[in-house]
Amino acid sequence: MRRMLPFALLLLSGLWLSTCSRPDESVLDFLVATEPVEYDGVAVRAERVAELRADIVRYQDAVSQTVDQMMRVATFQKMLANELMQQELYGPALDALASAIAIQTDNPVLYYLAAVAGARSAKAQPTPAAEAALLRQAERHYRIALEIRPEYQEALFGLAVLLAFELDRPEDALEYAERLAQLETGDVAVRFLHANVLVRAGELDRAVDVYDRIASQTTGEQRRQAQDNRDRLLEALR
Repeated sequence: MRRMLPFALLLLSGLWLSTCSRPDESVLDFLVATEPVEYDGVAVRAERVAELRADIVRYQDAVSQTVDQMMRVATFQKMLANELMQQELYGPALDALASAIAIQTDNPVLYYLAAVAGARSAKAQPTPAAEAALLRQAERHYRIALEIRPEYQEALFGLAVLLAFELDRPEDALEYAERLAQLETGDVAVRFLHANVLVRAGELDRAVDVYDRIASQTTGEQRRQAQDNRDRLLEALR
């Protein structure tokens, strides 16, 4: 997977539950491997190994506390981002999410939320260039979320909307709208999105079929809207 915890942090995680005075041998192996040597195969001096063992004992509690503090910072940033988004303060929320992502680099929900906050913030930018930069960043965050969790339905929906409506790339959006439609066949909003993207991509015949299925499986306003959309497309195809 593309986004992984830093290698050093994975190795140091062995210290989390260690409260005894004996050094963690896996951490010692890591520290020895990172010692500067002139070329591969040169052994680290025994005296230096002994120093490293002493350093592990000396610092293991501090390392454990630092890791715990970092996790608490991530929790705080996530709580802050959630509250800011509830208040529609998307720019500051994006900053808080960036801080959380820097700590929890493989959390797809954080990337999804960052994409939403970035796309919303883009609308308030003072220049077209700044707006475009945030929209590209939002696209990247959606794609990372989907690399981590390929069937993440909210991210599929958000990326399809971003590509089709904000970036005017309906052909690119169609892949994600169709992936979502295959995963979630019961959500009318997903089916309307699929049909809309098909229209924007010039796939009118296929859009007619989707609207027809929506009309046959819904009632009330949803059925009427699907029928109206279908009939307008049929008229355009004549």
